Parts: sequence; structure tokens; C-alpha cells
Amino acid sequence: MALFTILMAFFYGLSIGANDAANSFADWIGARIGKPLTAMFLCGGFALLGALIEGDKVSKTLGSGIIPAQSMTYPIILAGLIGCISWVFLASFMGLPISTTHSAVGAVAGSGLAALSPVKWAVMKKIVICWIVTPAASFSIALIFFSLLLYFMKRREAGDRFYRTMRILLTVSSCYVAYVWGANDVANASSLISGGNILSVFQSNILIGIAMFLGAVIFGNKVAENVGFNITRLSAPMGVCADFACAFVIHLFTRMSVPVSTTHALVGAICGVGFARRGKIFSGRIIRDIVLAWCATPVLTGLISFIVCKIIIFY
Repeated sequence: MALFTILMAFFYGLSIGANDAANSFADWIGARIGKPLTAMFLCGGFALLGALIEGDKVSKTLGSGIIPAQSMTYPIILAGLIGCISWVFLASFMGLPISTTHSAVGAVAGSGLAALSPVKWAVMKKIVICWIVTPAASFSIALIFFSLLLYFMKRREAGDRFYRTMRILLTVSSCYVAYVWGANDVANASSLISGGNILSVFQSNILIGIAMFLGAVIFGNKVAENVGFNITRLSAPMGVCADFACAFVIHLFTRMSVPVSTTHALVGAICGVGFARRGKIFSGRIIRDIVLAWCATPVLTGLISFIVCKIIIFY
């Protein structure tokens, strides 16, 4: 049972890498700085680094913060993993960049309710508030960053040297987003095995960090290219401002041990640079689909996990 649980968590790590790799390198791909496969290798590598260095912070919150650690039994863990994996793989197949954090939180709460485990609603409330704050904060920071950059560009002529520098900075900022993504999102899968004392937190983070790396490299292209080419096309200066705003917000919440959505932060940041430029940079239809998927994610994973947990307990 322990081996099967570890295998399920590894598959969930693959799905996280496949879906969320777009958050860090979609603008890099859209700016045509390099090949998508190169982007996925960089993304996966820095995500693994973030998981190893700072992944323990959020893992403790998801592993024992939503329901008590002693309640993390095999039915709850397996039901949570099944709920997350089924929805995230479906969304990845459809090319939708959903929140794997929302998936994990909804799944843990749903399976906990099914097993009659006490859910820590105060912690859930804190997490949901942070979910709301995340895009608003990244929007504000990106708006300020890009407004200042536009002022600089108007005061001084932006030549080829400036844009070459921006392309280099976009690589740096994309790697930074990948790092904080790994630090925050590794817990979405690792906490379900470390919380049940199947593996230690560090061992779990190594395992899931490797899975995220492989998921990004093998399966991450579809969602990344969808975001990079179809949802919005950012110039290098816009991408740099959006990335640093997104990474700063996620890093801050990671240090606070709060699981938040990198996808939310990035979309908020993109809206910020778009507002500063006063131009339309989105495909409205695709953004609508993504927002609907966001809202449905915790509900669907919670419901699936609830039903699966009830079935496991019954049999």
C-alpha cells in the first residue's frame, strides 16, 4: 500500500509538471527566445532546485495543516491523490493551465470530510484569503514595475542593447518563477505522502521534485505553448515585469508556508502589465475558460476525493 501510494504521488507530480510548467516559461516561449524543449529543461531544473531548498515550508501546511496529521490515513491519501490526478491530467489534455494548489487543497478537504476527519476551517479560510490576495498583489506590483519601465523607456531611447538586456532578464525571471513554483507547489503531492509518514518531508520533496522535472520536460509543451502563443503575447520587457511580480508574491507566501497558485499570480501580473500599457493583450475566450476551470477545480477535486474515499472506506 505504501509503494502504491508513493507511485500515485509520483504520477501526480508528473501532472503538476505537465500543467504548471507554462507559468514560468510561457512568455519566454512566446517571445521566441529559445526552443520550447529548452524552456522545459530550464523550468524543470529550477523547480527541482526550489523543491529541495524551500519545499519543506508549504509541505508541513498541506500535510498536517488542513486536517490533523494523525488523520492522514491511506484512504484519505489515496482518495486525495486520485481526485487530483484525474482532474489535473484532464485539464492538461485540454490545454488549460489550472491551479494544482487548488486541486490539492480541495482534495485533502474532500477526503477528510468523507473520513469524518476534523477539517481545520480556520486554516482553510486563511488559504482562501491568500488565494484572493495573490492575483491582486501580483497585479499591483506588475503595474508599478511596468509603469516605471515605460517611464524610463520614454525618457531614454530603447535601442537594440536595451532589448537584448530584456531578453536576458526574461530568462532570469522565468527561472526565478520556476524556482518559487517548485518551492510552493511540490507540497501539492509530497505532503500527501509525508503527512502520512510514508516518507520524510525531504525524501518526499526529492521524489516529487524529480517527477515535476520529468512532467515539465516530457509533457509540458502543450500547455506552455497554449499560454505563450494563444492566450497572450508579451514583449520581453512586459514578461520581465510580470515574472518578477509573480515570483515575488509566490516567494513571499512560500516563506509564510501558505500554498498559493502560481497560475493566479502570473495571470494577475499579466493583467497588471496590460493595464499599464492600456492595451488588450488577452484572448477573452481562453481567459474565460481558465477562470471557470479555476473556480471548478477545488470543488471537483473535493467531490471526486470525497466519493473515492467513501468507496475505499466502504470496501
